[in-house]
Parts: sequence; structure tokens; C-alpha cells
Amino acid sequence: MSPAVKSILCCVAMGPNSEWVMLRALEEAGAHDARVHILHIIPVFDAAMATPIVSFMGEEKFRQLISEHKDETTSAIKNEIEELKDRILEEHLDESTDRIQGIHVFEGDPELEILHMADELDVDMIVMGTHTKGLTQYTFMGSVARKVLKRGRVPMLLVPPLTALTR
Repeated sequence: MSPAVKSILCCVAMGPNSEWVMLRALEEAGAHDARVHILHIIPVFDAAMATPIVSFMGEEKFRQLISEHKDETTSAIKNEIEELKDRILEEHLDESTDRIQGIHVFEGDPELEILHMADELDVDMIVMGTHTKGLTQYTFMGSVARKVLKRGRVPMLLVPPLTALTR
């Protein structure tokens, strides 16, 4: 007998596949009578990209700019996720929002933050999208999905892009 799934972590990148990923997570939640936590990770600003900007505007101004816009960005992403969730529930599912336990938006390394939140929230399953970057790079799944799959301790549902399903 398979273990009960009572809590699902749905990881969305807010790209073209996010609606499909969230829909699949909510369908799984309905099938298992589970709760869903929706997670988006804002990748940390790449140091290689920051160096020329810091040298142009100065480190203090750069840090201030990043700090000022962090809350604004987090709020905007939470609003986008909320709108996406509402649209999915309205168009695809005849359920209330009771299954959604929370929307979490953090800055950090996506792989590490996903694994950390899976442990912290004590989820029973992770649902996340995959993507292809051409024939030579990560043909079947993106690097984050591959790393989480390798290091994760709970079952995962990897959702391919809709375009991959229609070929």
C-alpha cells in the first residue's frame, strides 16, 4: 500500500507551464483529499551579473535598490499566483480554495529552497514542471527538477510542458 498523500508542495516558476503544473497539483490534491502549498522561488541575483552594475552605481546604492524592490516583487508574484489559482479553480475545478494552505514566495537557490520547504512543511509529495532546453541540455527535465528529484525525500510528480504532450 502506498503512503498517504495529505500535503503537496506545488512549485511554480511563473512561466507558460505554471497553470498546467498548478492544475495537476490541485487534481492530485483532490484525488488524495490533500492540502496544497504553492511555492515560487525568486533566483538570487547572479554575482557575475551584479559586478558591472555594482561598479557602475556603487555597492551601497545597488543593495538599496535590490532591497527596495524585493518586497514589491514578492508581492507582485504572490498576486499573480493568486490570480492564476483563482482562474484554475473557476475554469477547471469545482472546488473551493480550502485545499490551498498557503502561497510562499522566497528568494534563494531554487533547488535548496524547494527541498527546505518540503522538509519544513512536511509534505508528502512535490509537484513541479519540467522543461526542455534543446537536445543537448537537460532534454527531459530542467536542472532544478533534476536536482530536486535526485535529492528529494518524497515522491514527485514531474509535469512536462503541454507542448511536449501534444507532439
